[in-house]
Amino acid sequence: MYLDAQNMFSKAQAITVTAPSTNVIDLGVARDIGGAVTDQVYLLCEVVTAFTSGGATSLQVQYQGSNDASSWTTIAQSDAVALANLAQGYKFLQGPTISPVSGSPYRYLRLNYVVASGPFTGGAITAAFTPSLQHQPVYAAGYVA
Repeated sequence: MYLDAQNMFSKAQAITVTAPSTNVIDLGVARDIGGAVTDQVYLLCEVVTAFTSGGATSLQVQYQGSNDASSWTTIAQSDAVALANLAQGYKFLQGPTISPVSGSPYRYLRLNYVVASGPFTGGAITAAFTPSLQHQPVYAAGYVA
């Protein structure tokens, strides 16, 4: 899977308290965000360093849009995910999202990481638009490929 630096929200961004993604994607600037490769792009939002905390902390990811880059509207959001599940490889917002390729009503897009019940002491996320997601097949028990 390829990740384009211009289409990234976060690159191994450390999350300890509620914070927006380090990058905002400006759809008002010409960029290749799909189209030539595919008409559908996907949001990859993955834990790249397992999260740690001294308490029962949880994390929620919000996909947000704005036309002025100061007031943000939440387009989609994950459930609050408990610390025990925030291991390396955990993926947020794997379902369909509003694609910038099909005409977003917003000029600016970002992610917002919402930390509940205390700070994390470690953990990081990488998030970006990508033309495809890497999926592992899951087979029923006893199935031989």
